Amino acid sequence: MRRFVFFAMFVGLPLAELYLVLLAAARLGALTTLLLLILGAVAGSAVMRYHGIASVARLRSALAGGQSPAGPMLEAVLAQLAGLLLVVPGFITDAVGVCLLIAPLRRWLASRLAGLPGPGSGTQVRIIEGEFRSRDED
Repeated sequence: MRRFVFFAMFVGLPLAELYLVLLAAARLGALTTLLLLILGAVAGSAVMRYHGIASVARLRSALAGGQSPAGPMLEAVLAQLAGLLLVVPGFITDAVGVCLLIAPLRRWLASRLAGLPGPGSGTQVRIIEGEFRSRDED
């Protein structure tokens, strides 16, 4: 299974990207395709810059509010991944990057990765308080 994933990521994806770029160049023209790829790279760098600054503010507010930083941290990582996927030339990675820029989708994915209850899941976090004494104190 790992070999297949490795093959798909490092051989299959670049071949699919190259095929789509050549197909777009044949249909739209080489200059238009090149401009689209450059626009994606510029947009990706802008996304990475914006979300880098905004994620620090969200992380600080979560920590100041006594909340777990896992959700905002994973959202920041996914936003940076979206920017990185936009910078990488190709239309498949651009499509995945644009999907990760959709805030509700990114929040849902971050909550699933963190194991936290997602928005609208109806799952409540239950805290059980108690005391702990070691055997040495008896």
